[in-house]
Amino acid sequence: MSFRKNLFKNIIVLGGYTYTSQIIGFLATIILSRLLLPEEYGFVALITVFTGFVKTFSDAGLSYLIIRSDYGKLFQRVIHYLSFIIGVILFLLVALIAYPISLFYEDPALILPTLVMSLNFIFRSLVTVPYGVLSKQLKFNSLGSLELIGSVIEVLFMILFAFLGFSYWALILPPLVGSVVRIFMYYNRTKIRFKIYPRKYLIVGFRKAKSIIGNLSGFTFLNYWARNSDNLIIGKVYGADSLGIYNRAYRLLTMVTGIMTGLFGKVLYPSLKDLMSKGGDVNREYMNLLGIISLINYPIAVLLIFFSEPLVVLLWSERWILVADLLPYIGILILTQTLNSTTGNIFILYSKEKIMFRLGIPVNIVMIAAIATGAFFSYVHVIRFYSLSFLLVNLPLVMYIGFRRSFGFEMKEILTFWVPKIALSAFMVVSIWIGYTWLTVAFAFIYLVHLIIRQREDLANGYRLLKRKLKPAKS
Repeated sequence: MSFRKNLFKNIIVLGGYTYTSQIIGFLATIILSRLLLPEEYGFVALITVFTGFVKTFSDAGLSYLIIRSDYGKLFQRVIHYLSFIIGVILFLLVALIAYPISLFYEDPALILPTLVMSLNFIFRSLVTVPYGVLSKQLKFNSLGSLELIGSVIEVLFMILFAFLGFSYWALILPPLVGSVVRIFMYYNRTKIRFKIYPRKYLIVGFRKAKSIIGNLSGFTFLNYWARNSDNLIIGKVYGADSLGIYNRAYRLLTMVTGIMTGLFGKVLYPSLKDLMSKGGDVNREYMNLLGIISLINYPIAVLLIFFSEPLVVLLWSERWILVADLLPYIGILILTQTLNSTTGNIFILYSKEKIMFRLGIPVNIVMIAAIATGAFFSYVHVIRFYSLSFLLVNLPLVMYIGFRRSFGFEMKEILTFWVPKIALSAFMVVSIWIGYTWLTVAFAFIYLVHLIIRQREDLANGYRLLKRKLKPAKS
């Protein structure tokens, strides 16, 4: 079976589970938004600004290390123990900052929820290596089914707790339950058991992992605050209610990006690693996949850009109507941020983590500055400044330093793929900002024409495949 057929076969397998999980989670927000208030979501978001930051270090690149390395069971078990130690350290760190967080927001009620949420770092640390092992073995059916079961359990408990009047605890306790369930399921599938090893084993494991841990941790540190300083600033300046509104909109972006990164990334990295070991053309297959993702993104973006108000009322009711002011910008970001979110896999594949870390320094400083500037005006301006800085600073640097210098793409291929997407997205941000809907429609149409021309081969192949499927069988 060719690489591309095998890749998409695995994507379809994992995608069936992933999209089912996301649909269930999305449907749950429709129910929860009628049981919980924006300020209750905002209350939890105040904490997740910090716990989410610490969470970025919970994997520390160890799952990638398991996939990339050719060491055996002993190495995997030692890294498993190392992952647990990292989880305990992160748990203690969050527990220590619980009180300072309450002081920052001037709300003592934040202390206990923060302490409870910190337990998840220990639970998640026990899944990192089993997840990496299943990915390395390309067992995407197992990965998908385990995550689906865990997600369904979380959602059911969220709805139950919200219905019983648990308030914001309905968003805090279920993830703990889901994490415990995942531990038992992953252990059952991989047979990797927790074991305490002597210090010398741990030192050797850390030496093997320190490069990827250091560079990925540095990158995630900068990248997280670039993408979440908006939540921090809005929560501090505008309060929990406004943060609840903003977070509701932004979670659509993270959901779609998460689907692409989680679905394509989980399959893409181990699949490209296998292709590379066989001497295949990694760049050609990667660019082809980006083109397909861009086709998938477009209808989602159009829905958010042009139908934001009826969408909000339909999904979350009138009490969330202010979210509609933010969704058009979220739709535009979906067009390109979902593509950019896959580049981390390629940096790691080419062992360019250090370059990825260095690239993150100027990119994220500019984005944080843009978010802080927007906060002087309103939380809507935050997403406007964020969008423009991402399109005009982040992506051009990724194009040159990533695709040209690190991955070795031809400049002509980079320009024909990325420049129209960046320029048209930026024009749409400005046209929505100034209220010229007709101009937004024009730019969106030109974007569609660009996609059709650029991905005409994929569209033709898709049409031929659909035609064969629909053709009646000969008697």
